Amino acid sequence: MSSTRPKPNNLSLSATPAQPSASATITHDNGRVTATLPTGESIEVLLYGATLVSWKDKGEEKLWVSESADLSGGSAVRGGVPLVFPVRIPFKS
Repeated sequence: MSSTRPKPNNLSLSATPAQPSASATITHDNGRVTATLPTGESIEVLLYGATLVSWKDKGEEKLWVSESADLSGGSAVRGGVPLVFPVRIPFKS
């Protein structure tokens, strides 16, 4: 048994809406990188340990980081999101 479905209209590029593009302001200061969208959302990454330590949406912090965490960029952070997996074995040459 066959069913007849209407043939879809061919879309042209002019009929396809443009994709929205977001531009972020990126700053680098004292071992940390901050990216902020025009809408106010922002993230902050410590370069030491490659750890995401802040994600704000409408000014409200969305990540937990211990109050006793050292955010100076010189030691591991308690909390946040590591962006790379730590390597705890010696490298062999």
